[in-house]
Amino acid sequence: MVRLDLAGMNSREVNQKLKELIKTETDIELDNPHSIHNFATALIGEGKITLHGSTGFYTGGFLEGPTLIVEGNTGWYTGDNMTSGEIIVKMNTGSNAAPSMVGGTVVIKGNSGSRAGWGMKGGTLIVCGDVGRWAGKMTLGGRIVVLGSVGEGIGESMYNGIIHVLDPAAEEKLGGNVKLVTIEDREKSELESLFKKYAIEQGVDDFKSIVPKVYGRHEYVLFKPTHKQGAGV
Repeated sequence: MVRLDLAGMNSREVNQKLKELIKTETDIELDNPHSIHNFATALIGEGKITLHGSTGFYTGGFLEGPTLIVEGNTGWYTGDNMTSGEIIVKMNTGSNAAPSMVGGTVVIKGNSGSRAGWGMKGGTLIVCGDVGRWAGKMTLGGRIVVLGSVGEGIGESMYNGIIHVLDPAAEEKLGGNVKLVTIEDREKSELESLFKKYAIEQGVDDFKSIVPKVYGRHEYVLFKPTHKQGAGV
């Protein structure tokens, strides 16, 4: 295990050091992150990185392989476009967590802001607390799990994917092109495995699933004026 003090280092210096360390070290501990932006962006490799503190925007963006554990909070765009690996946030995240995520797993032990999982294409996002409005908007794939309450417009314009929720008021907050359905036994088993792996104490029987009403490309109808050309207004 190697331990590194980030005091006085900027984002570029931190990420360059991580890219060097990840080649040889499997367990990296980091202190004094001073809410650094762009932490572990485009990091490729294996191993575990534990950060003692909080980070700013774009934590773990384009991550490919490693496990990131942030013991504090993270800012907007955590896990942006990540393709594999894990990001575990022990507290809360800002808005737009896991946007356009392709693969891997993001676990948020606290709450997350609006637009969590926006445009997800794959992977798994678990929020143990609440999420703001428009969670799962325009998703193309992947899975979102929310244990707390959800905001308005959840699942708006989903093309594919699935959102598992416990919020008893979720049906009143659904976005367009989605419906609330009964969770399947197979999905319950998958959630049980995830919860066991990430030490989440939660039963699965009360979950419901949000899925698209219409899969694939939507049909849009453009507005057509009713008045005749040249007619007075």
